[in-house]
Amino acid sequence: MCIQPQPCLIIAVLVLAACGAPGTHDAAVAVDDTTWDGVAPDWTGFYADTVPCADCPGIVERLHLRADSTYVMTDAYLDRDSIPYGRMGGWSVNGDTLILRTGGDARLWVTGGNRLDPLDREGKPLAGPLSRSIARVDSFTYGPMHLNGGYVYYADAHSFKPEGSRYAFPVAADSTSAQLEERYRTQVKDPPAPLDVAITAVLRSGPAMEGDGTEEYIHVLRVDKGR
Repeated sequence: MCIQPQPCLIIAVLVLAACGAPGTHDAAVAVDDTTWDGVAPDWTGFYADTVPCADCPGIVERLHLRADSTYVMTDAYLDRDSIPYGRMGGWSVNGDTLILRTGGDARLWVTGGNRLDPLDREGKPLAGPLSRSIARVDSFTYGPMHLNGGYVYYADAHSFKPEGSRYAFPVAADSTSAQLEERYRTQVKDPPAPLDVAITAVLRSGPAMEGDGTEEYIHVLRVDKGR
């Protein structure tokens, strides 16, 4: 996978910071005073489990902490969603606390062996008797997921920037992207301003836009209603 900073249309590179002592969750965890210049290899990998849900049998939560300091997370509500809702962003660590960032939003987790336990915004364990932790697993594959974000057609190239991400993916050219292109041409007066869209899409790899090798693309399966 080729990772490059914008303006190239590639997935995000964000994150790592390490400061603070492990095992301290009494005070608020600093999530803003971090640097974005590395990765914690012991944290990378796949995590998944079914966590409690207030109005359904459970939520299948999957998290992939990628070696390029980006993450992909999906939530599928059992008996409700056939396609999960996806989030993408960058991750960092602060002591033994994992910080998932999507734009200005930060979610905190603490490591406990092969599990991740969610914390509140102040770095304290979530209240309640039911476990909301997710366990390290060998692997899983990305299927279709709902994503919100900004679509741009500019200089004969399609891109999609997931909501809250600092970087954009190239979009595979097909009949669906042609529909997005037409919508962009008619609705956006000042390219390359983004067009807010909700899509169902899947991550795939394909030939790199420049040079040899491969890179990740967004393959848009359909444009969803609501935006």
